[in-house]
Amino acid sequence: MAFRRDLLQLLFEGPRSVSSLARDLGLTRRDVDEDLRHLIRSAQAAGHHVVVEPARCLSCGFTFDDRKLVKPGKCPECRNTRIYEAQLSVVRAGDSRGSS
Repeated sequence: MAFRRDLLQLLFEGPRSVSSLARDLGLTRRDVDEDLRHLIRSAQAAGHHVVVEPARCLSCGFTFDDRKLVKPGKCPECRNTRIYEAQLSVVRAGDSRGSS
């Protein structure tokens, strides 16, 4: 439980990729991905706003689904592997930065 609070705190500080979170926490991307999915549901239930900038191909600009949090291996359009990883952040409930 404390781990997810630490993870949430990192996401309150600004946008982060799954790889960046895993590196900072000394875990694998897969481990962080599983906890991150649970954390997103919990944060939304608590009224926080979860912001996901989806992964995208740097070659052709293809944008992946925002549910794809871990870096994809290849672009389905051009098959290139130059992929910009999804970035996630959480805006606290009631924080004016979270309103669109």
